[in-house]
Amino acid sequence: MAAVLDTNVVGIVRVLHAFLPLLELSENGTVVNVGSGLGSFGRVHDPERAESRVPSLLPYPVSKAAVSMLTVQYARAYPGLRINVVDPGPTATDLNRHQGFQTVEQGAAPHRPGGTPRSGGSHGRLPRRRGRQPLVTTGPAGR
Repeated sequence: MAAVLDTNVVGIVRVLHAFLPLLELSENGTVVNVGSGLGSFGRVHDPERAESRVPSLLPYPVSKAAVSMLTVQYARAYPGLRINVVDPGPTATDLNRHQGFQTVEQGAAPHRPGGTPRSGGSHGRLPRRRGRQPLVTTGPAGR
C-alpha cells in the first residue's frame, strides 16, 4: 500500500511542487493527472463491477481515489492553473496482465498536449476511442 500511494499520490505532490514556479509563470499552466475509473466511489458500489470486489486491487483504487481528491484540492488552491484528472480507460499494462483493450500509446493519445482542451475548446470531457470520458476540469480555462 505504501509503495503504491507513494508513487500515485505522493509522486504527484512532489512533481507539482517541483514545477509550480514554472507553472505559475506560464500563461497556460496546465497539469493533467492520471486517474482511473477503479478509483470511483460510484463504481465501487456497483454490484456488476467484479473488480470492485477484488481485495488484491486494494492499493490501486485507493490511490486513484486519492488522485481525484488531490486534483480537486490543488485546483482550489491554485485557481490560476488548469488542473485536471483523466482516465485513459482499460490499457494493456503489467497492472492488468496486458488485458486492456488499448496500448499505452492509444490510452495516452487523447491526453497529450494537443488532445487537452484549452480556451475556446470543449471542457469537462475528453474524447476516447469508446465514446467520451468524464473529466474533472478546473481552473480558468475549465470554468
